[in-house]
Amino acid sequence: MKYAIVDIGSNAIKYKIFNKNLELDEYYRHPLRLGRDVFSKGYLEEKTIQNLLHLLLEYKNIFKKNKITNVNFIATSALRDTENAKEIRDLLKQHNIDIKIISGDVEASLLAEFNEDKINSAVIDIGGGSLEICINSNNNIHAKSFQLGAVRLLNFTQEAKSQAFEELSLWLNQFKSIDHLYGLGGNLRALMQANDIKGPINTNDFSRYVKEYLSIDSSVLIDEFKIPKDRIDIIPEALNLYSLIIKQLNAQIIENTFWSISDGLVKKILRDQL
Repeated sequence: MKYAIVDIGSNAIKYKIFNKNLELDEYYRHPLRLGRDVFSKGYLEEKTIQNLLHLLLEYKNIFKKNKITNVNFIATSALRDTENAKEIRDLLKQHNIDIKIISGDVEASLLAEFNEDKINSAVIDIGGGSLEICINSNNNIHAKSFQLGAVRLLNFTQEAKSQAFEELSLWLNQFKSIDHLYGLGGNLRALMQANDIKGPINTNDFSRYVKEYLSIDSSVLIDEFKIPKDRIDIIPEALNLYSLIIKQLNAQIIENTFWSISDGLVKKILRDQL
């Protein structure tokens, strides 16, 4: 028995295939930025909807060829916010694609699957549309979602950005002694690739690594360091968020992990909790 989770995000559409032991067998990411439409216009344009449909049909064919019948299509921030969500869901259902749109709170709660046994830690997921953070403070779990995704931030005014950052800072201020941070996904990984970092980062060095990353020409980041082209404009926004969180929590260590909400989702699905 294998399980496929399709993560329909705001900056990319990804899938993970897990084996019966819930070990990762396959991962694929396609840079379809739904958030470009939603966070600037409020809805998905027809061309983007068709691109989404064709991509999900391709994924379905891959799963069929691999005889994977346990498939779950999960959508997050962009489809939560788009004005034409019902139209999109109805279209996909015509092709036997039934998507489940999860709330930001549910998305944040999934992170506890990663750090519920890591005392005084925080796991941070900076997506395209939202930021989810789960804090384990003395074995008490606190999870919250913020409208601070890196693609969304590209469309914010400076005033809106300042207000959103203040909301995040106020929430973070209640926590003390959160020493270890875990960053999900490719934004933090890009910083590590460009600075040739193989393991955890001492946060005293984080600003220096960010400065070095930002000094590198985009073409070099893409060609030499293999940073995905579609991430180039959003990574500085994500690094700014990481810097804020490090400062507010007074964290000592930050490291990257390939774990994602798909890993949390597959466990919830098996337990029939989603």
